[in-house]
Order: sequence, then C-alpha cells, then structure tokens
Amino acid sequence: MILNFKYWGLFCGILTALLWVLSIPPFDFPEAAYIAFVPLFLWLYTKPAQQSVWIVGLATGWLSWFVILIWLRHVTWFGTIALSGVLALFFASWLYLGSSLLHHIEKRNILLRALCFAGLAGAWVVLEWSRTWFLWGFPWAPLSLSQWQRPVVLQIAAWTGAYGVSFLIVFFNLCLAQTLRQRFVQKKGALWMGFFSSDLYLGLSALFFCIYVFFYSLPARDSTDEILTAAVVQPYILPDLKWEIDRNLENLEALERQTLFVSTLESDIILWPESATPWPIIGSQQIRIRLERLVNEINKPILMGNISEDTKTGEWSNGTFLVEPESGLSEQFYTKRELVPFGEYVPHPFGFIRKVVPLNGSFVPGDNVGLIDLELGMSSTRVGSLVCYEDAFPALARESASKGAKLFFVATNDAWYGEEGAAEQHAAHSVLRAVENRRPVIRAGNGGWSGWIDSYGTVRDVLVDSDGSIYFRGGGAFTIFQYKEWARQQSYYTRHGDWFVSASAGLALAALVLFRKLN
Repeated sequence: MILNFKYWGLFCGILTALLWVLSIPPFDFPEAAYIAFVPLFLWLYTKPAQQSVWIVGLATGWLSWFVILIWLRHVTWFGTIALSGVLALFFASWLYLGSSLLHHIEKRNILLRALCFAGLAGAWVVLEWSRTWFLWGFPWAPLSLSQWQRPVVLQIAAWTGAYGVSFLIVFFNLCLAQTLRQRFVQKKGALWMGFFSSDLYLGLSALFFCIYVFFYSLPARDSTDEILTAAVVQPYILPDLKWEIDRNLENLEALERQTLFVSTLESDIILWPESATPWPIIGSQQIRIRLERLVNEINKPILMGNISEDTKTGEWSNGTFLVEPESGLSEQFYTKRELVPFGEYVPHPFGFIRKVVPLNGSFVPGDNVGLIDLELGMSSTRVGSLVCYEDAFPALARESASKGAKLFFVATNDAWYGEEGAAEQHAAHSVLRAVENRRPVIRAGNGGWSGWIDSYGTVRDVLVDSDGSIYFRGGGAFTIFQYKEWARQQSYYTRHGDWFVSASAGLALAALVLFRKLN
C-alpha cells in the first residue's frame, strides 16, 4: 500500500512540477500557478506514509528547480544539479508540513480550514524569505514571479512585498484542492452546485481582493512626469570572448562604436550593462581617460556597469559608475552588495573550489546603497543601482528606495546563460521590485533583456531586433516616467519592510499549535 501511495504521489508530483515550471518565465503560463499544487494536495489527503511524502517532495522539488534553472548548466552542470537539490529540500520540508496539517482538516469547520490554509501559505512565505540569506542567499524565482505579466494580481506587493502574491497563490491552491476533494471524493453537494463550496468562495475572495486593490491603486489620468530619456547599448559580447586578453581592445572598440551609433538617438543619458569594459574604470588610468574622451565626444553622460580595482590592496569590486561631459568620472558610484558565490568569490569553507566564472581575483561587497545623483539639464533624479542578480533580493531594492532612490538601474550580463530564457526570467524579478517600491526600473543587459518597467509593474519597452528577439547587438532609446503620486511618497512596503513575513510566520505557528491541541 505504501508503494502504491508513493507511485501515485510521484505521478502527482510530476504533474505539479509540470504546472509549476510552465508558470515561471520564460514559459509564461501564469494561470498554471493557481492549480500547480492541487495534485499533490489531493494526494496528501490520502494520508501517505511520512517516508513517501519526503521522497515525493524531494523528487518534485528537484525536478521543478532543475528545469527552472536549466540555463545555469552553461556555467556549471554540477552547480545546477546541487542547487536544485538544496532548493528541493525547502519544498520537501514544506510538503511534509502540509501532510501534517491536511490530515486533520476534512471534518473541521471552514474557519479552522481557513487557518490551516493560511498557515501553510504562511510557511511557504517564510521558506521563500529564508532563501534570501540561507547559504549566501538565492531568492530566485519565487512563486510570485509567475505573475510578472499580471499587474492586476501584483499590486498587493506594494503593501506585502512579492511574498503576498506567493501567499495568495498557495492559499488558492489549497482552497481549490479542498473543493475538488469534497466534490469528487466525498461527493458532497449537488451536481451543478458542487464546485461552489465555502472553500472555493474563500479562495475566490482572496483573488477578488487583489482585483479591488488593483482598481483602488490605479493612478489618475494624465498624472505622469517624465524623468529622463535613456539610450541603452547592448554590445552582446560573448562571455568566453569578453575576458580574453588578446581580444580586450577589439571588444572595447566594438563597445565604443555601438555607443557612437546609439548616441545619435534622442536621449539624455547612455546606459551600459554590467562590467562593460575589459579593464576597470578605477585602477586603469588609460581606460578612464578613454571613456572620458568618449563622453566628451558624444556630449552625453554614460551610466555604466563596470569594475574597479584597488591598486594598493588588489581588491576588486563590481558596480555602477557615472562619467559626465567635462567633469569626467563622478565621485558618486555604487558597489555591488550581494556577490555571486563561486562566481565573484569563493566562500571560505570551499576555498579549494575554483570559481566557475573566469574573472581574475575575488570581489569585495559594498556596504551602502551608493545612490547616484543624475543632473540632466534643469532636472535631477537619484538612481539606486542593482547589479547582476541583485534585483532578485527584495531587501536591497527596498533599502535603496527607503534612502531616497527615485529610479532603479539594473546593469546585468545574462549572456553567460545562453538564449534559453534566463534573461527573461531574470528581468521578471525587476517587475516585482518596481511594484513593491513604486519605482520605475530601467535595465541594461549585455545581450538582453534591456528595457524599462513602470512603478505598477507594466513592461513599457523592451529592446528587440527585427525578428523580435531580445538577444542581439544594438541599442535603442526610451522615455521613463513616474506617476506624480509616487514621486512624492514611498510605498507601504518600502516604509515597513517584510512585516508580512512575520505575519506569515505567526499564521504558520498558530496553525501548528492549534491543530496539535485539537488532535
């Protein structure tokens, strides 16, 4: 019997994994997220053995994460497999908790079931949050990422953070699973009224609340102010060629030519992606002079992702820098706060492991938000920078916004990961950060995704070639605006942070304590 339970569980796990993966970009089937976990919940109602729950949870989690992160194999197969396994442990732990609670709710009233569902959804939120710091932090692809093209659902993130969206999705899955079990297994309700249970009403109420928040938060018409017009350069230099010493000059010249071309577009500023030049802008006097000469020639400032080297200590840092006409390299710059383990540095316990990204030396992290003031004619704005995968960390963007950032600039290079969707999956995180903090986000990628997102999470512009692909060498320009309401204030999430994580932890704990007492 245990064996049969396990096989049924594996079948349900495969179905859950398929739906889960389809909901995450680049597959972009967001509605799949609302039914993704229903098969496993229905299986848990059959009260499988604890061993089976762990096996199915690990298998489902590993398969899901392996496919979601399949692009990572271009850098490391071992890392892809190992990281998927670690993330599977989070999922298996949550599924085990689900089996402990769902065993006891079938004969309970709707209030107790609602508490159970909220507790399980809260536990999911806590585990998502813990990924922001556990093992150097990897908060990639939260469940809320599935809704990056659904602004109607996303607006609650301005109050709860993206965690609120993840909570909603899990909560709805639980309500739907309970409804289906009552209808088809317990056969409660008339044929034509069977689906309209109190549990389904509960889940739909949560969705309708999101719709209400969307309409409540809509900005007034003609309430926008232009911030700036930016021209983005996509040099699309392949990473295995970018750092070849024999090609450094060739790569730099290609970047300069592309910049001269893009500078002819109407724009206030030029944007370069992460680590744009083959030599550091601080630490190499030659490259600094060359870039300042280029800026004077086009007579426009360049805000760039780049690297710096402390010639005395030999320490490297990754960040963003501003070079302006006449005045040259600005004293204001940003140093990346969240480094990529095994890419930009090797954690101390693993000093024997070589970095998987072929960059010389290890990098040191920054310790402040490093806001950059852009003075463009008669206007000015403060830019908060996020480099590489930092836009996946909610706390980093929130800290920048709380310190006064009016616009986020994301400089990145996803060319390491091929053209299989990693760039789009990465860009979706910027949508979450835009809604959470009510700040526009502008992105510059080495080979894409480059574009901008407004403060309600709507993608306004994306650079594509004549074939509609984001992966190309070229550039383009777009005008960024902000809604007047949010130009004057900060979002609730920016002001109060991850209060919803604490509330979710409280719900999870309350559900556990209550059901232990009742049973």
